[in-house]
Amino acid sequence: MTTPAEPGSTDPVPDVPEWWIFHGTGHPRPYLDLLTQLPPPPQWRTFGGRPDRSEPPHDESSGRYLGPARTRGFAIPLGPERKDLLDKVNAAIHLRRPLLLVGPPGVGKSSLAHQISRELRLGRVLRWPVTSRSTVRDGLYSYDPLTQIHDLNLENARARITGAEDPGGSEDRGGSRSQEGAEGRPGTSARSIGRYLTLGPLGTAFLPARLPRVLLVDDFDLGDFDLSGDLLDLFESGGFHVPELARLAGVAERIVVATDDPGRSVSVERGRVLCSAFPIVVLTCNNDRDLPPAFMRRCIPVRMGLPREEELLAAVAGHFDGNLPTGTRDLVTKFLDAGVHGDQLALDQLLNAVHLVGQLDHGDGPTSEQVDRLAELLWHRLTEPPG
Repeated sequence: MTTPAEPGSTDPVPDVPEWWIFHGTGHPRPYLDLLTQLPPPPQWRTFGGRPDRSEPPHDESSGRYLGPARTRGFAIPLGPERKDLLDKVNAAIHLRRPLLLVGPPGVGKSSLAHQISRELRLGRVLRWPVTSRSTVRDGLYSYDPLTQIHDLNLENARARITGAEDPGGSEDRGGSRSQEGAEGRPGTSARSIGRYLTLGPLGTAFLPARLPRVLLVDDFDLGDFDLSGDLLDLFESGGFHVPELARLAGVAERIVVATDDPGRSVSVERGRVLCSAFPIVVLTCNNDRDLPPAFMRRCIPVRMGLPREEELLAAVAGHFDGNLPTGTRDLVTKFLDAGVHGDQLALDQLLNAVHLVGQLDHGDGPTSEQVDRLAELLWHRLTEPPG
């Protein structure tokens, strides 16, 4: 049973519960007013940051994960498993809690973050790829003091050559350096530190804004054991300090720094970043991992498996302008059969096969032997050795 499509789209939209904010279509909803439709957070999940008025940056990466935004496609039936998934996604959005997705590689965990961002029109997804060496500080910001010192040395050398009397900025009658002289020189003004400090995806997600950003913490299970505890502190406080900026608060209360969004900068006051709209956090894990109970009880956990046939067809159509290339349904059937028999496959392997089968379509369509050969060629199990 379906309801009419969103304006500007011909896709039928399955009936959804009234309290859902995210419908799971992955299509932009041009007439959605999230500011008014998203209920306020629980009192214990408000943080007090002062939001700015800027719009979220344009999303340019979701097209690679979901296919280009389109006006036609395939509705995904709202079966029990999918409804359970979307119930939990919407619960996380309402409660301002992180969503913890666990499942094998290639089942669409990362794509879900892009679906949320595209449908709710929240702009570019902020992605933090976790490795065994990652720390929360790495995700919050990066600081390059060596380049700052190098620039200062160059400026001092240039000042000596040109005969400038006070390369560090002139002093006023009280003995303090004037801000005009200091600001003109990299590395000597307190504000110039912003040239060497950049907020990472994690730090950018917690900037105060009217609407939440979507933060994708990818491969969370690869991180160090202490990573969950450090993240928990950030998730509970809703903000963080930048010591390098905080210690200069007496000289410059506001310092402009770059963000993870290309070409965008922000003014940080007294070294403190505090969110106003808690980000929609999606953490992905490829394997089960023992996480501290204190962390687990503050997340909404979801276990994801291989998508059903209708979801796979919709995913393929999204990457092929709303159409299903010849041979797609046969490939999807074989793909699902392989999963039933224990072969660990990923969605991008299906897309690769569909693309190559399309190259063989010269009017009559590919033969069954060609389809079988391509499946054998491309669908090696993710757990078997290469070759």
